[in-house]
Parts: sequence; structure tokens; C-alpha cells
Amino acid sequence: MSYASLIAVWAYGAHALGAILPGPLETLRFIAREYERGTLLFHLWITTQRVLVAFLVALSSGIAIGAAMGLSRRVDDLLQGWLIATLTIPRILLFVVSYLLLGLNDRALIIALIVTVLPTIVVSVREGTRAIDGKLIDMAHAFRRSRSQVWWKVVLPQLMPFIIGTARGSLALSWKMVVLGELLGRTSGVGYQISFYFQFFNMAGILAYGVTMMVLLAIIDLGLMGALQRRVFRWRAPVKVGSVG
Repeated sequence: MSYASLIAVWAYGAHALGAILPGPLETLRFIAREYERGTLLFHLWITTQRVLVAFLVALSSGIAIGAAMGLSRRVDDLLQGWLIATLTIPRILLFVVSYLLLGLNDRALIIALIVTVLPTIVVSVREGTRAIDGKLIDMAHAFRRSRSQVWWKVVLPQLMPFIIGTARGSLALSWKMVVLGELLGRTSGVGYQISFYFQFFNMAGILAYGVTMMVLLAIIDLGLMGALQRRVFRWRAPVKVGSVG
């Protein structure tokens, strides 16, 4: 019902606005034509590559930096200014400055994406590190566990909810921001295609690439990230709500 209501509202809006807003069927036909031409998959694959590279670099770096800031007050004080600056700077400014400094290329786009996503990951992991139960670590030391065992068996499981949560949010943020970066300075990718069809006031083309990106992200989030979350948290017992009395 939830997904059906979205399509129903879209269809009603298309009917009410007339030629201004294409309906679901018209957009689907446009997607099919772009797929047959090979254009759709080509630009989707380029955008996906850029997102995955930036996301993986930002996630690994963010976990390391966030854990270091959460464990060390000195490191936290040292990097606090950088964290605040990257959190508050307008994201469009990052892409503009990156293109001006490095040129209109993929390297500039990916670096801007990394800087855009990294602060969010750092904040989440830092707060997760601060929330670690120190008594469990003390107990592991009392049982003479090695440092690697303490990290893998005690620290990391407590950080995983924060890491998985911020990973899903950061992937979605990367997916949205890459369109802006491609629209500003690239000649390929979904953002470029949206800009191309915008110049011709072709709403069907804009919606076709936008909806396709939404569907692909939903598949990645619900499929890949959801499966990863279920596997990581398979030790959790399901919550059963029973009657009282």
C-alpha cells in the first residue's frame, strides 16, 4: 500500500498538471527507450563507480578518525576545528572549489564526495566510541584476552550499530551528492543526463534518470546493506512481545 500510494499520487499529479508532469507509464516508456539505446546503463554504471569509490574511502577513513577522536581527548581537540569546518561548509562549495583546483575530472569529483561524506561518519563513530562500555573491556583484560581479541570481540561489536547506521545514511548522501557534482562539471553520469534533459525542458528524461537512481539505491540499501546488517547482528535475539498477566 505504501508503494502503491506513491505511484497513485504521482499519477494523480500528472493528470492534474497535464503535459507539465509525465505520468508513471510515460516515464517507464522513456526508461525503456534509454535502456535499449544502452545510454541508461552506461551512465548509471559510471555514477555507481564514483559513489562506491568515494563511499568506501570515506567509510574506512571515517571509522579510523572517529575511533581515534573518541578514544583520545588530545586527538579530539586537535581535529575538532577541522570537523566543524567540514560539517558547516556548503556542500556545493566543495565541488566548485575542487573543480577549480583539480580540474573538471573524476578525481576532483571523488575528492569532493569524500570530504562531503566523511564528517558525518566521523561524528557517528566518535559518539559510538565514547558510548563503549568500559567495564566489558576491563573484564576482557581480567580474563587476559589479547589486544586484538579485545578489539574484535568487545570493542568492534559495540561499534557496529553506529558503523552500519552511518554507512547506510552516508551511502544515501553520496548517492544524492554525486548528481550535483556531475551536473556541475562532468560529461557523463546520471547528473550530466539530468542536466542535459533540463536544457531541453524534457521532464520525462529528468524523471527517468531520477527514478532509476532512486530504485537502484533502494535495491542496494534494502538488499546489500540490509543483508549485511542482518548478518552482523545475527547474534541478536528477536524481540517477542507477549501479553502481561
